[in-house]
Amino acid sequence: MPIRSAYGLHIRGLDAVAELPATAYPPARSRTVTVRQRHAPPPEPAPLDADRVVRVLTDGRTLDLHRRRGTATFYGPPLAPDVLAHPYLGPVAVIVNRWAGRETFHAGAFVHAGRAWVVLGDRTAGKSSLLAALAARDVPVLADDIVVLDGGDVLAGPRCVDLREPIPGVDLTTRPVRQDTRLRITLPAVPQRLPLGGWIFLGWGERLALTPVGPAELLARLAARRSLPELPSDPAGLLALAGLPGYDLTRPRDWAVLDATCRLLDAVLAPAEAPR
Repeated sequence: MPIRSAYGLHIRGLDAVAELPATAYPPARSRTVTVRQRHAPPPEPAPLDADRVVRVLTDGRTLDLHRRRGTATFYGPPLAPDVLAHPYLGPVAVIVNRWAGRETFHAGAFVHAGRAWVVLGDRTAGKSSLLAALAARDVPVLADDIVVLDGGDVLAGPRCVDLREPIPGVDLTTRPVRQDTRLRITLPAVPQRLPLGGWIFLGWGERLALTPVGPAELLARLAARRSLPELPSDPAGLLALAGLPGYDLTRPRDWAVLDATCRLLDAVLAPAEAPR
């Protein structure tokens, strides 16, 4: 039976979720988790500890995660496969990977010259629209919404990007998902993991610019943006992540600038990835 995987997880119980890549064997270093649904009264919320976390989600459902059992149970009305791919797999991936000592971020990632570049920003910063524009230009997209790092590698996410609205000039097939609130782009297959190339922080501005971020500032930003900061992180690991290139990408709120944005990224990131 094919194995579903994403975010460094070997996932059982989600065979109907087409956005999760199917492999013959569990990916290297993957964590096994069985996802279940229960339309029953949930357990009481419990704080994050060594073995279990119970959290109430924004829609009122409850997520119950057992570390030693390797189970993730959603309590509430049944969830359709499209929302299990995204966004509901996100909190499972974050908690299980943070338990495993990996860093996770609310971010996306694309591939340039064989390396993964992580795109961070607020929820309205346009991460998904930039990733969709890159995908339309045949740039591989490694992850959207959640980025998981295993040492110096970025792990692939579900094969989709969800948009709030159509993007002019992005000629990719979409389908309505999440009760018709999003347009989903299906992404092609990518490697399960790729080495991290660097960091890009999105923002809005009057002009298009890609400005370097210094190592000290980059370290502070990464420390502040990591998921579940109540769990410990390896200081040496964070220092290594902050030693890679980082940029602030600002651009006007104008769809017409997407082409120029993609060209700018291609021009600047190529020398950044030159052998050191």
